[in-house]
Amino acid sequence: MTDGFEDFVHTATGHAPYPYQARIAAEGLPGLLKAPTGAGKTAAAVLPWLYRRLVSAPERTPRRLVYVLPQHALADRTFARIGEWLDRLARADEVGLHLLAGASAHNGVWRRHPERTAILVGTHDMLLSRALMRGFADARAMAPVSYGLLHTDTQWVFDEMHLLRPALPTSVQLQRLRDLLGTPAPTRSMWMSSTWDPAGPQDPPSTVELSGADRQGELAVRLNAVRRIRQLEAEPGHYIQELAQALNTAHVPGTQTVAVLNTVERARALYRALREAAPDRDVTLIHSRFRAAEHRSRMADLGEAQRDRVIVATQGLEAGTDLSSRTLLTELAPWSSIVQRAGRCNRDGEHPQGADLLWCRPPTGDPDAEASARWLTAHEGQAVTSAQLQDARISQYTAPRQALGQSDLLELFDTAADPQGTDVSRWICDAADLTMLVAWRSWESGEPSDEEPHPGRDELCQVPLADVRQLLDGRAWLRDRLDGHWRRAVAGDLHPGETLLLDAQYGGYLPDEGWAPESRTPVTPGPGSPDSQTFACTHWVSLDQHLMETEDEARKLIDALPGLSPEQQEAVARAARYHDLGKCHEVFQEMLRAGGGDPPGGLLAKSKAPYSTGRSSRPYFRHELVSALLLMHGDHWHRDPGHRDGADHPLVTYLAAAHHGRVRISVRPQGEEAPLLLGVGDGDRTPPVELSTGERFPAQSLQTEIFAPGPGAAGSWTERALTLRNRPDLGPFRLAYLETLVRVADWRSSARHDGPVDGLT
Repeated sequence: MTDGFEDFVHTATGHAPYPYQARIAAEGLPGLLKAPTGAGKTAAAVLPWLYRRLVSAPERTPRRLVYVLPQHALADRTFARIGEWLDRLARADEVGLHLLAGASAHNGVWRRHPERTAILVGTHDMLLSRALMRGFADARAMAPVSYGLLHTDTQWVFDEMHLLRPALPTSVQLQRLRDLLGTPAPTRSMWMSSTWDPAGPQDPPSTVELSGADRQGELAVRLNAVRRIRQLEAEPGHYIQELAQALNTAHVPGTQTVAVLNTVERARALYRALREAAPDRDVTLIHSRFRAAEHRSRMADLGEAQRDRVIVATQGLEAGTDLSSRTLLTELAPWSSIVQRAGRCNRDGEHPQGADLLWCRPPTGDPDAEASARWLTAHEGQAVTSAQLQDARISQYTAPRQALGQSDLLELFDTAADPQGTDVSRWICDAADLTMLVAWRSWESGEPSDEEPHPGRDELCQVPLADVRQLLDGRAWLRDRLDGHWRRAVAGDLHPGETLLLDAQYGGYLPDEGWAPESRTPVTPGPGSPDSQTFACTHWVSLDQHLMETEDEARKLIDALPGLSPEQQEAVARAARYHDLGKCHEVFQEMLRAGGGDPPGGLLAKSKAPYSTGRSSRPYFRHELVSALLLMHGDHWHRDPGHRDGADHPLVTYLAAAHHGRVRISVRPQGEEAPLLLGVGDGDRTPPVELSTGERFPAQSLQTEIFAPGPGAAGSWTERALTLRNRPDLGPFRLAYLETLVRVADWRSSARHDGPVDGLT
């Protein structure tokens, strides 16, 4: 196995694995990996997992790897690096690779193939919020799918755990709750660290550290590379100007200098000062608040190692970036940040005589950084190695916070409990780090029309939520969740991950500096979504055909996935068979036929494009609510002669109702629709439905009292759903996973009839 892994790593990277990486490949990923910065932790997490999943132990290795970087990290670099490894291994078609960070946070493609081996790379705000069923930049209706997959058959890896701040204890607690409440297939976590600190996972299943063999040979050059420590003094009143002058003096011609500042505002100011002081000098500004297109261009430039230039950056360089410099300046920061930044100075030992690590106190201090100041001061003028930085015994103070509890996790399972969205940010990041996504557009009328397309990835920019609060004077627009129309944003709309359109005439962005809320220079709108052919349903599809095809897809899916009991497998298949029964309602049938064409007789599930308008006479009508009512009031389908124990009818009913993520634990009216409930009224009549299985659902008069909002009265829908969530054989993680399988089966059966359609926008 060791020889096979050596060849595997050499093909991927061009280098042999380090001994500790080979140990991980042989034994599996540990609970804790401790190694100095520059020791190859990214490869140690990804390549052993990939080798075990594809070659040596596929049945004992989770099929998804979730690689979590700190929020401000430049996740694109890690994503691109893993992509290169997959290409060299000729495994790119076999392993899905997906980015969930910044403008790519809306990525949902990964959810459509739960049976596929996949790697997700993202920042901790985007990934952990999804693990709490309140995903930033994730549609609320998709939350159960993200949640179900992230807690099942998944290996989590947390890079530089001490940079996660409040997310670190949350990640530890989530693993504890998975172990306690159970998951369909094993899900594990590994935390990685370059610094000593007693905080973090207590009693991890196993710990891997570098051995004596690791500290020899090629890796020894990196571990023993030195950088000399020197403090720079800069007066607060002339801080940026003096910093620029000091950097110009310290820069060694023909080499790369990096300056890492704690705020984007100061990084932008230093960038301008350097450009003004030395117009001919190559200066690059790197931070996370550029539009995706400009950000991608800067990331490409970052890969040019041998270049005479100065890079001005923020904490985004602290993790996931294989970058080195001859001279590095860092503002005083907590110790974990100092160690990571120092790891970008003489990283490869390419300067045998040593490099310069400069540090300075910013105008605004951080109490958590004083321990760093004492250590740096004590080592003034000394040359230190990466190993010495890791071994420094500096406690990294973390302010006490409200910990995520089991009751919190269970409450979050109800995605309709708080229409405005339960705030999970306190378990994930500091308030100052909450972000939104914005794009700039221009309109002759001064406002977007209903046909205004949603922003494309390349035009989106991740910005602080606090900054956006200053723009709510008619300059910001969002698409209303209920009616789909663009409207002016108000303070109550500002949630992490929300997407806004900003009026380009008011400024707020500079191409070479990124997000600039004080700028009033009109913004040139970025490239929108590229023109692409529209795909839609190309046939009239009967209700019975769609139900049978969805059951077929569900049975194929559960055959390919581990961890479900026979009863759970049957519940998924039966829910798939019944999930769209509610489409028999006249409101839905009228919608399918209202666009014209020549629809066939009988009950339909889908209309042929371009005749599918999607506009209902009842705006909030949800057919899955009708499906639940039909199943709850029909006892005949509970007993199936083909299955000795029959169906778990409460579970089947719940899964059928939940297959669009809107009818789950509690159900609330939308907008001003009362006395209707999701478009369904008491006394509505449904026609009889007969399936090709021979099952017949008689005509019914619908009654919605069981869905009345409340804390879960006996016999109510909420009480029944909570009973399922709390069942020992289910629990929240299994129940959400079963929801996901029905949802994916529905997507796949629908895709059987999708194709390119002209005339649609």
